[in-house]
Amino acid sequence: MLRNLSLLLLLGAPLLFGQAADKKSTETQAAAPGATQPSAGFIRDDRVSVEDFSFWKKNATDGKGDYLEFTFNIVNKTEDAIPLKMFLIAFDEKDLVDSQYRRYVEYPEWRKFDEDKKMHKLVLFDSIPEMKHDEVASFARKKEETVAKNGGFKPKEEAPASTSKKRPNLQEFIDYVEFIHQNPTAGIDVSLQGYEDTQYNLKCESEAKTGKKCLEKKGKYLIEEKALRTNVWAKLLARYSVDRKFFNYLGVVLYDTEAKKIVHRQFYKINGRFKTY
Repeated sequence: MLRNLSLLLLLGAPLLFGQAADKKSTETQAAAPGATQPSAGFIRDDRVSVEDFSFWKKNATDGKGDYLEFTFNIVNKTEDAIPLKMFLIAFDEKDLVDSQYRRYVEYPEWRKFDEDKKMHKLVLFDSIPEMKHDEVASFARKKEETVAKNGGFKPKEEAPASTSKKRPNLQEFIDYVEFIHQNPTAGIDVSLQGYEDTQYNLKCESEAKTGKKCLEKKGKYLIEEKALRTNVWAKLLARYSVDRKFFNYLGVVLYDTEAKKIVHRQFYKINGRFKTY
C-alpha cells in the first residue's frame, strides 16, 4: 500500500508543478501589454477599433527638429455612423535619476525603493490639436487646490515659471490626459461613417482646404473618411534640444460626441531605432 502511494505522489508531483508553471506563465503574458501603458491606461469600446498603426521619423525642412509621422485606421464595427473628436499626443517622459551625479555617487544597494526612478517628468510634448501649457497648468493647479481643501492640507508649491519663451513649463503627463477628459469637445472632428449615406471626404489642418487641396498641402494631419473606415495621417514635431531627445510615447484619444464618452484611449511605446527620411 505504501509503495503504491509513494508511486502516485512521484507521478503526480510533476503534473502539479507543471500546472503551476503554466498558470504563472499565462499571468505574465497577460500582464505584459499593460506594461507599455503610462499611468493613464487603456480604454476601449467594442464599436470602435484603431488598427494598422505605423510610424516613422522624418527631418523637419526648417531644421528645427524631427517629425514623428504616423498613420492608422479607425474602423467602425457597427452599421451606424459615429461622430468622434480626436486627440493625438506625443511626448518624451523620463525618470528623475541624475545619471551624471550617479556616476560618482552610486545608489545604495540595500535600499530597494528608488523614488527617482518611480517619478517621471515630460521633456518633450506636442499634440493635435495644440494644447496650451498655461491652460493645462491652471487646470492642474485648481484641481490640486480643490483636493487640498477637501483633504484639509496645504497644496504643493507651484513650480517657478520658465524664463525661456521657446521652452514652456511642461506639466505632468496625467494633467494633459485629465485636461482632455474635461474638454473632450475641443478635439478634431472625425466622422466614422456607417453603411448608409456614405461619401468620400478629405480633411486637413486648414478648414479652408478640402479634397484635392488637402493633398497639395496637408499641414499637420490628413483625414480620409469613407464607409466604415477612416484613415488618419499626422505628424508631430520633436524640437531639437541639447541632448537631442525624441518622443518615446504616442497616444490616441477618441471621444464619441453622441454617447458623450471616451471610446478609445491608448498609448504606444516607441522604443525602436528609427530610419530617418
